[in-house]
Amino acid sequence: MKTNLSALASTLALVGGLGIAPAHAVTSPATVAEFLDTTPQTLTIHALGWSDPAFGDMGWTHRSAWGKFTAEKDQTVEIMVDSGNVSVHPGVSVWYRDPVKDTVDDKYVFDHFYAQMANQYKSKAVDEKDGTALGNLVMKNVAYGYDLDGKNNPRIVELRGIRDKVAGKLTLSFKAAKSGTYIFVVGGINAGDNLYDVATDGSKTLKVDEATTNYTKIPVETTVTVTTP
Repeated sequence: MKTNLSALASTLALVGGLGIAPAHAVTSPATVAEFLDTTPQTLTIHALGWSDPAFGDMGWTHRSAWGKFTAEKDQTVEIMVDSGNVSVHPGVSVWYRDPVKDTVDDKYVFDHFYAQMANQYKSKAVDEKDGTALGNLVMKNVAYGYDLDGKNNPRIVELRGIRDKVAGKLTLSFKAAKSGTYIFVVGGINAGDNLYDVATDGSKTLKVDEATTNYTKIPVETTVTVTTP
C-alpha cells in the first residue's frame, strides 16, 4: 500500500509541475461514446488503463475508454461495466462538465494521463495537434471506484474498491448534484496473473494481443442508467 501511495503522490506532484509548461495542450480520446439510454455499448480498454503501477498508479487516457451522458439534479446514475473476465478488473471515474466554466468541447480531456479521483482543469487550453485555442477545461470529479472482487486483488483505499461478488464486473452509483453533461472513463486495474508473460528473470509484462504492438485490447460491456428517485 505504501508503494502505491508514494508513487501516486510523486506523480501528482509531477503533474502539478507540468501545469506551468508553456503549452496548455489538451488531448482527445479516439472516441467518447454517447449513452442516450440504457442500451449496452462495448468499450475497449487496457487491463491497466485505469491504474498502472508503471505510470505512478495513474490512468492512461488513450488506453482507457470514454463515455458521456446527461443527468438532471438529484437523479441517480448507475454505470455498470462487465469485462466477462475474472482477471480484468474495471475501474471508473466520472466528471461533471460545467456548462458555464467548461468552454472546451466534450471530446477533449486534460492530458494523456489522469488522476482517478481528481478534478481536471486547464486554462487557455489548446488542441495538442494544431494549437487551436479552445477555452478553459473544467471537469469536476464526482465519483470513482473499481472492482475489488477476485483472488489476489489488493485493496487501494483511496480508489474505493467495490465488491459485488462478481470478479470482472463493477457497478458505480452516485447522485447527480447538478444538471448537465457528465463524462466518464473506464479502464483496468490490478490485472490477474494469467494476463502476464513471465520472463526467466521473474519480471512480468502484460501479454500482447496479435492485433496490436503495444498493449492488449479488452472489450467491456457498459451501460449507463439514469433514474429519477
